[in-house]
Amino acid sequence: MKPPNIANKFSNSTVCCFLLFGLFTYAQETSTISGFVREDATGEPISYANVFLSNTGLGAATNNDGYFVITKIPSGQYVINASMIGFGVYKKQIDITDGETIRLDIRLIEQAIETSEILVTAERQKFERSMESSQISLDLREINSAPAFVEPDVFRTLQMLPGVQTTSDFSSALYVRGSTPDQNLIMLDGIAIYNPYHFGGIFSTFNTDAIKEADFHAGGFPARYGGRMGAILNVINREGNTQKIKGAANISLISTKVLLEGPVPKWKGMKGSWMVSGRRTYFDKVVDALKIPIEQKSDGTNSYLTFPYYFYDYQIKINLDLTPNHRLTYTRFYGDDVLFFKESDTRQVDSDNNVDIVVDSDFGINWPWGNHTNGLTWRWIVSPTIVAKTFFANSRYRFHFNMDYEENQTFTYADTTEFYNTAFNFDIFDIINDNTLESEIIWKATENQEVTGGFQIRDVHFDLGIEIGITTLDTAVIEKPLDLNNTTREIAFFIQDKWDISPTLKFQSGLRATDYNLHDRLYLDPRISLKYHYSDNIALKLNWGHYHQFLMTANPQDENFRIVDLWMGIPEDKEASRSQHTIVGIEYLAPNNIFYRIEAYQKDFDNLLTLKQGEITTENEGEVYSTPFNEFWDTDAEAYGIEFLVKKPTGRLNGWIGYTFAETKYFTPQSGWHPPNWDRTHTLNIVGNIELTTDLQFSSALSASTGNPYTPILGRVYDWGHTLNSSTYWYPYNSYLVGDKNSVRYSDYFRVDIGIIRKHGNLFGLAYETYWQIMNVTRHVNILGYAYRTKIDYSGNRMGVERRKVGMFPIILTFGVKFEF
Repeated sequence: MKPPNIANKFSNSTVCCFLLFGLFTYAQETSTISGFVREDATGEPISYANVFLSNTGLGAATNNDGYFVITKIPSGQYVINASMIGFGVYKKQIDITDGETIRLDIRLIEQAIETSEILVTAERQKFERSMESSQISLDLREINSAPAFVEPDVFRTLQMLPGVQTTSDFSSALYVRGSTPDQNLIMLDGIAIYNPYHFGGIFSTFNTDAIKEADFHAGGFPARYGGRMGAILNVINREGNTQKIKGAANISLISTKVLLEGPVPKWKGMKGSWMVSGRRTYFDKVVDALKIPIEQKSDGTNSYLTFPYYFYDYQIKINLDLTPNHRLTYTRFYGDDVLFFKESDTRQVDSDNNVDIVVDSDFGINWPWGNHTNGLTWRWIVSPTIVAKTFFANSRYRFHFNMDYEENQTFTYADTTEFYNTAFNFDIFDIINDNTLESEIIWKATENQEVTGGFQIRDVHFDLGIEIGITTLDTAVIEKPLDLNNTTREIAFFIQDKWDISPTLKFQSGLRATDYNLHDRLYLDPRISLKYHYSDNIALKLNWGHYHQFLMTANPQDENFRIVDLWMGIPEDKEASRSQHTIVGIEYLAPNNIFYRIEAYQKDFDNLLTLKQGEITTENEGEVYSTPFNEFWDTDAEAYGIEFLVKKPTGRLNGWIGYTFAETKYFTPQSGWHPPNWDRTHTLNIVGNIELTTDLQFSSALSASTGNPYTPILGRVYDWGHTLNSSTYWYPYNSYLVGDKNSVRYSDYFRVDIGIIRKHGNLFGLAYETYWQIMNVTRHVNILGYAYRTKIDYSGNRMGVERRKVGMFPIILTFGVKFEF
């Protein structure tokens, strides 16, 4: 590890940062209207609301915090308007004088809006403001729009978007434009989540009832994001109801979810809100309560059926407005999967030697894994045109598998008693502790220019190891075939300038500079975005950028199931992984509010590392050698494709259609160029919702794609081997004869899901809705893989290899009920 000379390296940059902040503070605008737009019923901020002054060209759109600012307003009398899809129009007359600054708290009342002009104007804000290609925001309604497996899931909805692929029905992991899941930055309220899955990857770790929106970037993301080179997903939780205490409960086939929210009591001018949500599976509790006997133990007691697995999570969010310009936000997430199994047995061993032998044995597995985060954000509105945010967060990921077996033997003779004890323990763990400090300043320099700058310091401690122990009454042997323990630090500065050169041409440039403490160099990541409005409804986009990544997972590339991720920092002797994104696209927002987008992308990857798959231990010449997760192939990759999206966000009939043509190739010295096992050349996704009545909603989703590639097995090879130690002997063995890596594809994938929601139910004064969902309605057999075995004829002769299909989801019916109180 190099000496800690980071302070010297960044001294000039730090000075520049403070000078820039001073410039921001000095450059005050006059005659300004700013404020927040919120839902009247709950106080939740509204993003992309349209705020403008009637009969002028002055206006702005709210950001993710609901904040807006309109500058350079001449003195006079105006009518300010605020509108958003699904809300009534806000109008207020105001008088403004030279140099005056007005702060407004605008509340929009939810109601059906019949005026098509308002609908178009509100949706147009996203079309006008967004500079990044491949970016889409999904609100709670859109997340819940696709029929889900058991319960709505943000990752499952994202998998229905263009450019996002998966390995199977059993995985909610996101493979985005050739990137693996570890190359995606997944955040909850800005805090990195390292293993965002439950139930071995079938569900994401995010409770959708608590989500306000999900901001997803499939590529070309701006300079404020770094440390990943695939995609960005920031899941933003609700702030909590500022008006009254409310709650909701959701009971599905596998879990129960509860959400409570309400206002913080006002005190000395301070006010705020809070939100708490929790979820737990209950199948284990149901099985335990049923007390189903499965066998009788040797001591005469019954052994009952148990279900050894459950998962749970809870989330807390508290907002406190200290003053109109200062806000503190505390967020917390805690989620774990737990597999716990323990079995004890006592048996009497028959003996003819006048001795009683009693054997007590205990076998247990304790396997928790999950995420734990805490974050504190300070938002300071320095002036109407300058907003500063400082953010400190801790994110811990823990995976700890422990298996132990202990046997106690008691030999009772006529005149003595002897005891023997043997214990075996296998322990594998991966613990990540991430501490991050981040600060950014957003300055609306002029009416046409916005500058963003800031820094990020991220310390990540990795503790990855395997420990094997064997003990007896007088001996203890402990082996550690894997012991990786180190700390990495990333210090990054970024600056970004968004400039509206003309009404039709917008340009955004950014630079991110990162120091990685294990490497003696400064990594520079330039980013460029260009947007040209060919007409009021058509825009052309270009995005280009460099992206570096300083951590990775040591998971086999071809695994179909990814229960956990084994994270580690990029080693000192390896270059940081790098990717270059180039994206071109055209967008069209039709007068009827339907959004069309076509994008072509190309990504190059360098300095990737692929785990050499093999045995953890090998035997050679009588000695055992450890070959753990520290052997990797140097890997290159490339990906390119074309995507098409049609999205109708409003109306009785809404949804989207997405099509992707994609090619991804990876190169390793062992296998040459080959497609990874998640590569799908053609993918078509259709998601639709229709309100049949005010009480009944029908949804459907269709997914069809080219089959995933796999390595074919051509036959078996029979041969002889021999040991190389002093007791040399020959033994027969057989192995599979395989073809080129991932050179064959499974049959095409096809699945149709449907769902029905019945709203406005009432049970003893509680409002409720029920939902029914059917997955794989057509019962199409989608292949997960093949199981192989030796084919033997009636005479016992070996006839080669035969295989059978292992399918994904069959037809599955699920249902649930949601209460509000």
